[in-house]
Amino acid sequence: MDRATEVMATQGRLRSLLRATRAVVEPLDLPVVLRRIIEAAVELVDAEYGALGVTSPHGGLEQFIHVGMPPDTVDTIGHLPEGHGLLGALIEDPKAIRLHDLADDPRSAGFPAGHPPMTTFLGVPIRVRGEVFGNLYLTNHRSSDFSAEDEQLVEALAATAGFAIENARLFAEARTRAGWMSASAELASLILATDQNGVLEAVAERLVQLADADRVVLVQPIPHTALLRVLIDQGLHPRRGAADGDEAASVEIAASRTIAGSVAESGRPLLRDTESTAADAADALAVVDGGVAGSMLAVPLRSPGAGGEVLVIARGPERPRFRSSDLEIADDLGSRLAIAFELSEARVAQQRVAILEDRARIARDLHDHVIQQLFGTGLELQAAAGRLGDHEEAESVLLAVRRLDDTISQIRSLIFAITAPDHGRRTARIRIMELAAEASATLPRPVDVHFDGPIDLLMEGRLLEEATAVVRELLMNAVRHAQADVLALAVSVDERVATVSVHDDGRGIPANGRRSGLSNLAMRAEVLGGEMTIASKAGDTTVRWEVPLDGAPESAKAVRG
Repeated sequence: MDRATEVMATQGRLRSLLRATRAVVEPLDLPVVLRRIIEAAVELVDAEYGALGVTSPHGGLEQFIHVGMPPDTVDTIGHLPEGHGLLGALIEDPKAIRLHDLADDPRSAGFPAGHPPMTTFLGVPIRVRGEVFGNLYLTNHRSSDFSAEDEQLVEALAATAGFAIENARLFAEARTRAGWMSASAELASLILATDQNGVLEAVAERLVQLADADRVVLVQPIPHTALLRVLIDQGLHPRRGAADGDEAASVEIAASRTIAGSVAESGRPLLRDTESTAADAADALAVVDGGVAGSMLAVPLRSPGAGGEVLVIARGPERPRFRSSDLEIADDLGSRLAIAFELSEARVAQQRVAILEDRARIARDLHDHVIQQLFGTGLELQAAAGRLGDHEEAESVLLAVRRLDDTISQIRSLIFAITAPDHGRRTARIRIMELAAEASATLPRPVDVHFDGPIDLLMEGRLLEEATAVVRELLMNAVRHAQADVLALAVSVDERVATVSVHDDGRGIPANGRRSGLSNLAMRAEVLGGEMTIASKAGDTTVRWEVPLDGAPESAKAVRG
């Protein structure tokens, strides 16, 4: 009878082990698996309390999950164990420990205030692929001490738990990879379909969610310096609220203090999952809380045309640390994003070329057809005026010819405006047209611009700088102070002098008004040996600025007005 009872008890415990095994292997989410392991172990050996401590790669416990204690007791205890004392002994030497009374063991570190009393103890390591993942801690057997059979059952459960944890990890990693792959396709489409000015913010915001990160930063090395320029900074970053002068609050940071600097120099992805307890020595791109910096990873954006940009993803110190698998996934995403940015820039360049080619075609058509037709019409009218006997009619036809010449001049100015600069050189015509376009923004009609002579050939160097400054000042004065509706700008160059003239229909220049800006322009003309003249009345004001091309004469001319 005793033997039969023993066999039945053994069979019952084996059935309990099978139930515990089934409960452990069924779920696939790692947090659920870990809690199921503790609950199954407590039930299997009839313990009052149970816990599972996940070991950290850098020593101590990374997570501590427990069952059996009521919430109010947990709140009273406060800080959870970090892996010292008897718990640390099991971490240092991962072998099963079975005790009659915790207090009798010299390795015991005691309990904090409010902790419930614990006597009997059973600790068993959990291994995943031969490496210790964590430890099972069971205390207070409800009937007696933990037996050798209890130890064997828990070790068997721990072996099964190792496989369950590995499966849950693989499932979580596969799900994460699938999410990152889907997001990379989504972000690539976003980059290709969105204006470059706003796409970086959208990409960073999406990465904060995808990586479950507290901060995502994109930086770019500044050539020939030891600095990094922060292109985008999204998420939570307590250092940004620090005092003025804090590097994380500036646009440029020292590369030597950051994980991004190391990645930019080596071109290889880097994972930093250790804690830094010195806030002043922490990475300037890390998330720092209470003087402790959290985990972070950084990957280069690799592509043939990339400018060395580095993507940094960071979490706070209380958050789960990044693992090597996270680094691999992020590195793959960085490569995909770099290619997408390269394609987007190529597409923009292609569109720009198409626009420039279209402008060049329009300019050729205007020059080869429209101007020639207008010029031919002018010659015909001029010949017809010579045959007219009536002086007034002939003068009227000649006036129409002068208007055609004026129209031809305006079309030529338009041709220069829509034609791309030669090899990126911003010539005098282009710079003056840009100033005219800027002034036209607040006028009822655009500024009329007329060019005469080889402007781009002769107006260079200091003369060009002075002339553009004069054009800017005269146009802005007319727009801001004269309340003009119509402005005309004429710029001419011949073999002797360069001339800038601005005419407006505004209220005129008051005789006793301030002329600090005009006096400055007159002084510019005098320094170059030229002069500035002003003719002004209500509705008709002309300012003419003229300087010789061969330098200043012996005596400068005064301002007439």
